[in-house]
Amino acid sequence: MWTEVPELAKLLREGNTKWEDLSLDDVDIRMKFAGMFHRGKRTPKRFMMRLKLPNGEVTSEQFRYAASCIKPYGADGCADITTRANLQLRGVKLEDADRIIEGLIAHNMTSFQSGMDSVRNLTGSPIAGLDPHELYDTRPILYEMNNVLFGNGRGNEEFANLPRKLNICISPTRDDFPHTQINDLGFEAVKDPASGQLLFNVVVGGYFSGQRNIMSVPLGVAVTEEQLIPFTVALLRVFRDHGPRGNRAKTRLIWLIEQLGFEPFANLVAETMGPGTKLHAAVHATHDTPWERRDLLGVHQQKQEGLNWVGVSVPAGRITAEDLEDFARVADTYGGSTARLTPEENILFVNIPDAKLQAMLTDPLFQKFKVNPGMW
Repeated sequence: MWTEVPELAKLLREGNTKWEDLSLDDVDIRMKFAGMFHRGKRTPKRFMMRLKLPNGEVTSEQFRYAASCIKPYGADGCADITTRANLQLRGVKLEDADRIIEGLIAHNMTSFQSGMDSVRNLTGSPIAGLDPHELYDTRPILYEMNNVLFGNGRGNEEFANLPRKLNICISPTRDDFPHTQINDLGFEAVKDPASGQLLFNVVVGGYFSGQRNIMSVPLGVAVTEEQLIPFTVALLRVFRDHGPRGNRAKTRLIWLIEQLGFEPFANLVAETMGPGTKLHAAVHATHDTPWERRDLLGVHQQKQEGLNWVGVSVPAGRITAEDLEDFARVADTYGGSTARLTPEENILFVNIPDAKLQAMLTDPLFQKFKVNPGMW
């Protein structure tokens, strides 16, 4: 299904077909399997291309490549930071799409399976690996899960046509930065008070739409770190094979779980994981002190001595090619050449040494994107 992008792009580029001769199904529907969304009303013949950036982690080279994709389009090209800590490129022409996609894969990104009924961008903590309070660094497992579910960026037909889209996240702190409450499948890291073992309570069913708004609810089971990916794969297979495919307003994961029952659904997932699979009972976590969700914007010390992250507000998440280039420059000049995107559509510059902090805060970029935005 992903061969159509290079085929159509080549036909247009070589003049062997015209835009007007293309099938509307190809343009408006099938391109979504490759993460391309035709914006026919406002920008005819141009697409929004949604990427995959597990855990919202971006390198300076990835920023520069994203900038190079939209810069040739001038005022028609821009990008968005999304509520799944992701990037969307706007203004893309179909005749350029195959080359852009190959470049994305070469830079450890992809657009495949970011649309249609598949799993959306995998989210974790924007400060994973930096946070002194985290129970777990979500990045390595989300990168591995990303490769398993999406075929190392080239697409995985097994999970490309689910009954409906799924949002999946892993939350390693009480802050719940990835918002498990509005994900179809969420894993909440917790220490078992009896054994001290790190487990992940499973919550399911969170989503909101014009038809229904529901917070995620406990499935009643917990998984080990080693079970995170097998459980996810098994759940997707159960959803694919048993989920309703009629009224699209009633095809999200929670509808299947409510139809089967929570315990039978959990048992079916365990059975699909393989003979003898045992899931833990959900852990009831208690805390001696209250916890106020932390603000990621501003300057914060990392758990690594002498290093900081700096959270910056990006109004509405909208950015230009020049902004992307500036993000890369700032990450290279002051930090470790990486940054993090957040579900609030902002950006965090990470691994900033104390010695470079003041110089960074005076950088012209932060006249446009505020470190301490305050009230409007």
